Amino acid sequence: MFVLENNLLRIEIDPFGAEVKRIFDKELGKERLWSGDVKFWGRVSPVLFPIVGRVANDEYLVNGKTYSLGQHGFARDMAFALASEQKKELWFELKDTPETLNKYPFAFILRIGYVLEGATVRVKWEVTNPDDTEMFFSIGAHPAISTDLLGQDALSDYYLHLHDNGQVETYLFDTQTGLIKDQKESIIPDLKLLPLSFGLFEEYPTIILENESEISLKCYNHDHGVNIRFEGFPYVGIWSPIGEEGVEAPFVCIEPWYGMADTKTSPGELKDKKGIVRLGAKEAFKAAYSMEFK
Repeated sequence: MFVLENNLLRIEIDPFGAEVKRIFDKELGKERLWSGDVKFWGRVSPVLFPIVGRVANDEYLVNGKTYSLGQHGFARDMAFALASEQKKELWFELKDTPETLNKYPFAFILRIGYVLEGATVRVKWEVTNPDDTEMFFSIGAHPAISTDLLGQDALSDYYLHLHDNGQVETYLFDTQTGLIKDQKESIIPDLKLLPLSFGLFEEYPTIILENESEISLKCYNHDHGVNIRFEGFPYVGIWSPIGEEGVEAPFVCIEPWYGMADTKTSPGELKDKKGIVRLGAKEAFKAAYSMEFK
């Protein structure tokens, strides 16, 4: 486990998946991320690459040839190499292998960087295409923010403040297929605040917003929250799992995405997938988001 630390936060990063496992708030004496308990969800903050969500029937096409790939791709389940280590910044790197080429026929270099600046964790991504042909991919984050900070906090004590959109409008998600429906639905018109609850995620298992640059997670009980800032991301997913007998999970995932799950019921060409990133030969793609713990 690799560590970034200052007088405010301690961050622990597992090179397997280059996944942040802990963000410990020293002032509060509390974990700011979900613990990864399999009771609700066994992950904490995985990277999603080279797809976000699911492709139809877990299959897709590249130039008419069929490939199989599971939900959110494979990067979260692979060991990254440490690329560089500094006092306030760590970088991890993953390259294509014969195994990945069987699932995803593109050479790539994926670099994930973590920077600690005061009470802010900045996450940087770099995807490089080392080949002589165009590549297609999606990439996303899946950080699970704790809603169990002080006293008897519950998910329903929290709400999201949307800084850009004047209403909460989401793509609709089909839980049986894991695919996205083409139509969108307004959850709360003319309002930037989204109250969180079991009932919300029972009706909308995954909320998918467009063109948000900042979302704040806030609590009715106290002033401790998180501001998450996105730089140019076209989509943001909001998700919290439903536990047994209607038990609220003690976290919410606020997920910046370049891409989303399929909207088709049969495999299609990867280059035509909604939200796909096209990267030319020898080119590099860069993106970043940050989490400021208030």
